[in-house]
Parts: sequence; C-alpha cells; structure tokens
Amino acid sequence: MNILQSLPRVSWDDLKHDLSSGLVVFLIALPLCIGIAFASGAPIISGLIGGIVGGIVVSMISKSPLSVSGPAAGLTVVVYDSIQTLGNFNDFLLALCIAGVFQIILGFLKAGILSNFFPSSVVKGMLAAIGAVLILKQIPHAVGYDMDYEGDMDFFQRDRENTFSEIWTAFARFTPGAVLLFTVSISVILFWEKLKLHKKFLIHGSLVAILAGVLLNEVLRSFGFAIAVGPDHLIQPIRLESVADLVRDDYFPNLSQWKNQAIYIVAVKICVVASLETLLNLDAIEKSDPQRRIVSKNRELVAQGTGNLFSAILGGLPITSVVIRSSANLQAGARTRFSSFLHGLLILVSLILIPTWIARIPLASLAAVLLVVGYKLTDYKTLKAQYKKGTDQFLPFMATLIGIVFSDILIGIGIGALFSIFFIMRRNILNPYEFNKKDMAFGVEVKIDLSEDVSFLNKSSMLYKLEKVPNNAHLIIDGSKSKYIDPDVLEIIEDFKIVAESRNIKLEIIDVTSSYEKIKNKPLDVVAQQDYQRLFDNNRIWVEEKLAKDPDYFKNLALGQAPQYLLISCSDSRISVNEMTGTSAGELFVHRNIANLVIDTDMNLMSVLQYSVEVLKVKHIVVCGHYGCGGVKAAIDGKYHGLIDAWLRNIKQVYRINRKELSAILDENEKHERLVELNVREQVYNLCMTTIVQNAWAQGNDLQLHGWVYDIKEGKILDLHINIDKDFRDYDIFRYQFETK
Repeated sequence: MNILQSLPRVSWDDLKHDLSSGLVVFLIALPLCIGIAFASGAPIISGLIGGIVGGIVVSMISKSPLSVSGPAAGLTVVVYDSIQTLGNFNDFLLALCIAGVFQIILGFLKAGILSNFFPSSVVKGMLAAIGAVLILKQIPHAVGYDMDYEGDMDFFQRDRENTFSEIWTAFARFTPGAVLLFTVSISVILFWEKLKLHKKFLIHGSLVAILAGVLLNEVLRSFGFAIAVGPDHLIQPIRLESVADLVRDDYFPNLSQWKNQAIYIVAVKICVVASLETLLNLDAIEKSDPQRRIVSKNRELVAQGTGNLFSAILGGLPITSVVIRSSANLQAGARTRFSSFLHGLLILVSLILIPTWIARIPLASLAAVLLVVGYKLTDYKTLKAQYKKGTDQFLPFMATLIGIVFSDILIGIGIGALFSIFFIMRRNILNPYEFNKKDMAFGVEVKIDLSEDVSFLNKSSMLYKLEKVPNNAHLIIDGSKSKYIDPDVLEIIEDFKIVAESRNIKLEIIDVTSSYEKIKNKPLDVVAQQDYQRLFDNNRIWVEEKLAKDPDYFKNLALGQAPQYLLISCSDSRISVNEMTGTSAGELFVHRNIANLVIDTDMNLMSVLQYSVEVLKVKHIVVCGHYGCGGVKAAIDGKYHGLIDAWLRNIKQVYRINRKELSAILDENEKHERLVELNVREQVYNLCMTTIVQNAWAQGNDLQLHGWVYDIKEGKILDLHINIDKDFRDYDIFRYQFETK
C-alpha cells in the first residue's frame, strides 16, 4: 500500500495546524510510551514501538481526524498480568497478534455499534474524570517529585502511594528548579492563549512552553546554577542507531505456542479491553469535536486491530485510541489525521536523530502542558450542563468521574454504566401505568391505566400499588392501551381477584389479556377495511385529474427531482407541507419525525440531510414546528409514554435550558406555544452544528437555515427569523444570537 495514498488530502491551511499539533502530541506521547511500558513490565522499546505504530499505521487506516493511538494506561494491568501468566514477553506478543486479528474480525462483524449502548453522561463523565486525574497526577511532576511514572492513571500506584498521598509527599519533597520551570511553562501557555498568538504564528503555546523550559534549564545548567534540574527530572528516551534497531532484540511472537489455550484467553481479554477503550475514547473525542465529525466505529476497530498486529510483530505493546493524546491533539488545533501520522513519525525520527535534545525536556514543563489539557477536559461548564439535565444524567456522570478518579478508567466506566442502568430500570419500574385515586360519593375509586409495554420489571411496583388500594374501594384496571403485558403481571392481576373479594374491593378489569389473545380475538372491522380501500379510489381519481390537465405530468415527474428546499417537520397528520406552502410535487424534499427534532445520532435524518445537501444541492433547510404539537405536550406532562420517552428527552432538555423563561408564563397554552418556538430554535442550532452543514459552508455552499412554526388554528406559517447562513457558523456568535432571541 502506498503510504501517500493512504494519508488524507491535506490543504496548506490544514497542514499548518497539523504540523503544530503533531509536534505537541509527539512531545506528550514520548514519555507516556516509556512510562506505560515500564508499568506494564515490558521492555521500554516496546512502548515506543507501540507509539510509532499507533501514529503511522493506525492513522493510515482510520478515518478519525482527531483520534491518536498508542499504548494506553488502561491496559497496563492487563499487560502486566498477561506477561506474568504466560511467563515471557514473546508468548504475550503471540496473544497480541491474535487479539489484533480478533479486532479486525469484530470490525467486519460491525461490532462498533456497541459504543452506542454507553450513555452520553458516562462518556462525558469519563472525559471530565480523565481531566481531573491528569491534573492530580501532574502536580507531583510540576514540583519535581517524579517517583511515579508519567502516564499512570490508576489511583493506587506502584510506588505504594495513591493519587492524593503522592501530592502530599511531593510538596514535602519538592524541587525548586522544577517549580520554576513549571511556573515559566504554564505562564507561557496562558500568555500565548490569552493573546491568541497561536492564530498569528500558527505555533501552539504548548510547544513554545516546552521549548522555553528546555532553554531555561540549559541556561541555568550552563551558568552553574544549582537550581537547574538534573537527569532524574528529564525525559529519558532510548537512542536508536537506525530503524533496524527497533527489531534488534529477540522480541517476536512465539508461534510455537499457538496450541496453548492460555494464549487465546489472554488474546480475548486484550481484544475486549482494547476495543472497548477505543470505542469509548473515540465517542468521547467526537463529542469534544466542535464540528461533531463522526467516523465509522467498525473501520476504527479494523484500524486498531491492524495496528496491534503490526505492533506485536515488531515487538510492541497493545495500542488503543487514547483520550489524553487525542484531546491534546484537538486542543493544539489539529485538522486532519495527518497530525496523528506525524506524531508517530516524529517519535521514530527523534529517537534516531535527536535523542540528546529529547532527553533535555523537563518533566515539569511537560506537566504544565498536560495540566492545561486536563483543565480543559474538566471544564466546570460541563459539570453545570450535566446538572441542568437532571438527576438521571448528573448522577451517572458524577459516578463515572468519581469512580475513575478513585480506581481506573474501566472500573469507573462500569460504575457509571450501572448508575445509568439503575435509572433506566427505575423509570420502567415506576411508570408502568397511571395511578389515579378519587373520592366518590359511593366511596373511593382507584383507576390503573396500564401503559403500552408492561414488563416483568414492573412486578414489584404493581404489587406495591395493589396493596395500597383501600378496602371497600372500586378498582378499575384498564389495559386497553397496552400492546404487551408480561405473563407475570397478568398472574398478579389474576391473584388479586381473590384478594379483592376478601377486602370487599369492587374489581373492574378492562381489556387486560396477553398480546396473543388480543390479536386472536380482534374482530374484522368492516368499516376500517372500507376506509382503507377508499385510499385507492382517491388515488385513481387524482391520477385522472392530473392527466386531464397535463398528459405528461407523471412522465416529467419521473425524470428526476431538483428541490430547492429540505423541510424537517413534525409527523402530525394534520400537517400537509405541500398544501400549506402552495408547492407541487418535486419542489420540497421532506423529512418528518415526532416534534421535528434534529439529532446527530439519528442516522435516518443524517442520511436525508447528507443526500439533500450533497446530492440534491438544496439552498434552504427549514425546521417547521407547529402549535398544538403532541410531542411537545408529552415531553412536559410528566407521564410515562413508553419507548417514545427516550426520543422526547431531547425536548425535555430544551425545557430545562429555558426553564426560567417558561416558568414565568402562567397560561399553559402560551407556555406550550413558547416551548414549540424554543424547540424549533434549538433544532436549527443542532442543524447548524452538524458536520454536513459545516462542510457545506466550508466548501462555499450558500446554504441557509430557517425556523418556522405552523399555526394549525389559523393555517398560517410564522417565520421565527433565525435565518442562518455560512456567515453565522461561528459557535459563540450563533449561541449568543440563539440565547438572546
């Protein structure tokens, strides 16, 4: 494969940014590769090989513009235990080869979809946690206490300290020279960003800070100042005489052990952990990307598997997509995957050509760079945003954050996922029905309206509510809305018939039976069949009318379409987009869903959007809501609506964002209408931030976005005057306009 053909086409404008970011990531990755190899109980050279392969090989196959791969701290325990279990590093390399093949197979089996099952709150919690851990772990290096290796992310460390006790010890044994270098380096970064010099000189402040640290320490050392830091506080790379030195040692996969079952157990373990970490890291970096560029997770698994296969053959460590390097890459201004390729190439070249200069980089200066990366990952605005989303989003976020800080990445993610599952189960358990209690003249009437789906998870809640029904009451259990009632719940209701007699409860059961019985006993609706046939009769009449006016009407229509508008509207049956806009067939390209939502994870909508913008070349995209929208009402009525609640969560988020304004509106009808308008505005904003629209603007497409509201009572379309075009694609400008409307 030609390397140049494998790399992305990079414009000069992108290349200027990628060169700077590639240098920054290279300087961060080099000590991390060494530290992770040391912690894994593997040869130091294996960590560097992993970094080189992660940069060069993976970037040629992966399509991610920001992800950077290499040895990951999350795999150190797995690697260490595996080497101890197998007895030697060569057997481990065979297991890594097989793990790489397994990852490639997973990619072709489309296992990348697994990333969609991790809640956004957990992924965001992982990002914030890694930022917090980065800050805590860099404090000792910042003050010159370098007992723990660079890149350690675990709470309990190999030096018998933990994250917090290490900080206490570090301040008690600080090195004045390291403190000075850290202070100078972080001041340079803040100064550089404050004046936005990276835009003027196209050099990131992190690179300048490291160079400043190197020069300052060299000056101090040259003049004989005792404050200069010594070799123990500098990066210690390995010198290579040539590329062949990467494989000069006897580190190679031991193929003679292919029958050893333990090899395959280790391979599966590496494959699962590495794949999971890659998918989560890729999801996290995509959420951090301002352009929200989404790549194929399946292709990424193939890329990572190929990288691990190459790394094993060359004697390297397992590699994954790594959040720290990827985040630093993003913050340094990377535009394309050429930045990741460059960082791998620089690791190789630097070890051969300039090892002595690399060995002069102070760990304190590197700590300043990583501390800033950590701070940006743990932005308080993220914490505030998650809090506003409600308890079911905030608690999994915090559980993930705290879990990672006090354990490691995988355990923390597992804790956060368990919290998310708890809230999902809680919603299902507490909302299988509507429970209404009324005091009537003849006594107490209690009505239980069962929801669309009543599963076995609702057993305990149903038992609890039935126990709370007062004696001598009139109980109505209505299952007319239910499509499925679990047999366990049916059994509970049957058993309660006996209990009701002993408690003098008048029990009335409406249409509570199994889904099979409902279908079997449903009579044929003759009137409904006639209504259905009427559609075909109307079609024939319509065709005759069209042909009477223009004999070639349908022939011309079949030649193709060239609509100028994409209309994203609600699925409400009362909305007829062609009638209300006075347009004919072929003039509007239409996508409809409940409450006209624009969600970047909705592949159906994203496909429609991409086709209309890139193929049909539409000039206008309109998000059209309508007053009296049932989806908007359902999102705020506090009731359970089954599967649709997951979809309506997006409108609830709009309500929470604008809670202050909406709470001031006393009239419920006015409040609903205002929420309809706010929802349209939010969806236009979501549309504006999609990669498809951003790319169209970047290519000079004069695409305009609009927000409408249709008043069903009057039949009029109201323009909300949020016409967005390429001149307003800047995030801050648009968000300001959006919030001040």
